[in-house]
Amino acid sequence: MLPADHRLTHRKDFGKVMQKGKYATDRVLTVKIVNNNLQKSRFGFIISTKVSKRAVVRNRIRRRLREIVRLHRAAILGGYDVAIMASQAAIPKTYQELEQSLASLMHRVGLLIRK
Repeated sequence: MLPADHRLTHRKDFGKVMQKGKYATDRVLTVKIVNNNLQKSRFGFIISTKVSKRAVVRNRIRRRLREIVRLHRAAILGGYDVAIMASQAAIPKTYQELEQSLASLMHRVGLLIRK
């Protein structure tokens, strides 16, 4: 599970990211980032009822995205608040497809450490 200090939980933090964030999008996901002046990056996941009315489906997508971020946290730059939003196209996607989509979006917004 993603540690609590790496999660966006407050409405004002989400609002700041949504209002001022730089973003990248594809058919499956949207990633918005904004600088947070902290040492670590914090992540929030938005999967609305427009994606699916069933909580089971929304929670499955959210769990997969959290696990992807947890496993790749070492390769992500610190100091950003990140909001990750899913679309309906995320429902039939496998874990690997979500991972590939998220990695390409994070690369496009400059969130991954260059090697």
